Amino acid sequence: MERDVTVAICMWNAEKTIEGTLQCLLEQTMQDFDLLIVDDCSTDGSVECVERFFAKHPRQYEVVRQPENQGIAYERNFALHKARTRYMVFVDSDDLPKPQFLEKQYSAIVSDETLIGVGSWSQFINNKGEEIRGGLFIGDTTKEEFRKRAEAGKRIFLPIQTLFVREDAIRVGGFRLDGFPEGKPRYRDFCEDLDLWTRMSDLYAEGKHIIVLPEVLYLYRKTDGLSSNHFNMIIKMEYVKVNVRRRRKGLPELTFIEYYDSLKPEELARLRKDSCAADCLRNGVFYVRDGKLLRGLRLIAKSVWNNPTYIFDKLMANSGIVKRK
Repeated sequence: MERDVTVAICMWNAEKTIEGTLQCLLEQTMQDFDLLIVDDCSTDGSVECVERFFAKHPRQYEVVRQPENQGIAYERNFALHKARTRYMVFVDSDDLPKPQFLEKQYSAIVSDETLIGVGSWSQFINNKGEEIRGGLFIGDTTKEEFRKRAEAGKRIFLPIQTLFVREDAIRVGGFRLDGFPEGKPRYRDFCEDLDLWTRMSDLYAEGKHIIVLPEVLYLYRKTDGLSSNHFNMIIKMEYVKVNVRRRRKGLPELTFIEYYDSLKPEELARLRKDSCAADCLRNGVFYVRDGKLLRGLRLIAKSVWNNPTYIFDKLMANSGIVKRK
């Protein structure tokens, strides 16, 4: 039977969580989808877990085992081109979609031919799968909001569980793999979805839109602990911003290598301060939760000193105070 939607899971060493994710997909109120699982050369029993699960709960699925580890951008791009359906959505191998997740996003996207993407809000869960404070309350909830953001050359922040028109994603280049330096860090894997959504926003010029349903339909596993690695993510976000503004001006895009080499010392210093703000805020919140109040408050204060707006941006995106009804 020919289906309209592919649900793709790109997994790596997910044997502890993949069964819970698959169980949530089995409980979807809409079951008319292809399931594609791409294993990025796991060294644990991830694939065997998948096979045991579907031996007990038969349904259509396909597993592709990659011969070497290539990273999330490569695997998502592989899945994007391997799928054959009109629509596609990625689900992470440690997350838990709610039962109506797929049905509601699919119903929305097929109801309006101008929509090329429909996402939804997420609630954070911990390593035990328990709901915790916060989530991902990002994305424009109306076509008008999206158009204004796209016209202004803004980055388009969306959750990964956004159902989208596959051919439109391919048309704008898919997940970007070229133009990055060799070796680690693997910059193509940072904010790879932000890069794709922002390039898809170029299609606003054709009357196309991407929206988010203001409803929690997805449980996103939030790993806790200390962090010192926001710099790679932040510099990739800046790269996305530079390129969308260049495209709006009719200028050619820069490769990541060209962008990085063009940065002046003061620009790198600013990005490092932004990275410090992000690391300090995350670590400060971790220490406060751990009962180390003084240490945590000092780090939060350091975050504000490095970038006074960062904590506000995080509250807007993750607290639910502003957008949650």
